[in-house]
Amino acid sequence: MKLFVDKYGFKVYLDLVEDSRSTLRQRIGYDPFYLNGKQYFVHEVKAEAGGSNTPTGAIIGGTIGLIGGPLGVIVGGALGGLFGNSVDQTEIDKVNFFNRSY
Repeated sequence: MKLFVDKYGFKVYLDLVEDSRSTLRQRIGYDPFYLNGKQYFVHEVKAEAGGSNTPTGAIIGGTIGLIGGPLGVIVGGALGGLFGNSVDQTEIDKVNFFNRSY
């Protein structure tokens, strides 16, 4: 998950990750805060998913499956894809939770 502000027409990413805006506010210690010389408020911070893990999981699983031959590649790729998809869904849930927080 990546946190950013988009107040001036482009995304400025924060070098922090928190579960909610209230924990972000506690960690920063003040509101408003300054980033790259511009003033922002914690309520302006949004979250987005960092990227898809499904293809990576399938590739890693398939590579490990090489040990088991063609069937191992298929099974390993499928299981790796499922695991990657599960990680993606967990991240989406975290993004949604952050974006609904105050």
